[in-house]
Amino acid sequence: MNEYGQWDSTLTFIFAMIGVAIGLGNIWRFSYVVYSNGGGSFFIPYFFAIAIMGIPFLILE
Repeated sequence: MNEYGQWDSTLTFIFAMIGVAIGLGNIWRFSYVVYSNGGGSFFIPYFFAIAIMGIPFLILE
């Protein structure tokens, strides 16, 4: 019996590897760079997108 889990498809594996490669650090850094360059108004749609898409995806995961 195989003790290790397996990916359902190649596409899920690719998405998982993309997520690992991008990482959460890039998300934090992007918002910091935008804010430091005078793009503070960017945070309104950014937090809106987090509330609409990010939180449900976090709950689903």
